[in-house]
Amino acid sequence: MPKLLKMDTNINTPKYKDLVQTATGLFWKHGIKKVSIEEICREANLSKMTFYRFFPNKIELAKTIINNLFDESVTKYKELMSQDISFEEKIKGQVLAKFEGTQNISHELIKDIYTDKKLGLLDNWEKRTAEFSKEVIKDFTHAQKMGWMRKDINLKFIMYFNSKMVEMTYDPHLVAMYKNTQDLIMEITNLFVYGIFPKSKETNE
Repeated sequence: MPKLLKMDTNINTPKYKDLVQTATGLFWKHGIKKVSIEEICREANLSKMTFYRFFPNKIELAKTIINNLFDESVTKYKELMSQDISFEEKIKGQVLAKFEGTQNISHELIKDIYTDKKLGLLDNWEKRTAEFSKEVIKDFTHAQKMGWMRKDINLKFIMYFNSKMVEMTYDPHLVAMYKNTQDLIMEITNLFVYGIFPKSKETNE
């Protein structure tokens, strides 16, 4: 990388958007370690010089993409929770949002984030997760006070279980039971939200 190259902070340029969009697709499909800067530039039809105008290395690009993912998730979550619908409908909306947000995410991507400490992405992921959790706990505390959720359930347990859900997705034995990572994520999510019984008026009362 050229040491004297001045970083371009303009994120509204077409080249920046092409770079981030291309890298997102490649990371989602192959993980981070297996994708090179050369491959990103080739797929985006950009030079390496252009890459280094925006990012000092591949890891900073990955962090930007992860932060964008969290920002979008928080925005959608707040919009959903502000809607004039029942709390149950809001939870269903969250499950649907998770389904849409996990499409095309590969096992390799999650594994790279959670198991490869050399990449340095886990700290950033956990920091953003903690920020998001504060929003969720605030809303869930209100839901308990209103009687929309069980008042005896420990909200810290919910947050803890949610973090363990992600770890489960890079268990090779568990992953092998499903066609893709998204199916596994939705299985875990639906089990946690709805349990093992068919939904009916009786089970909801």
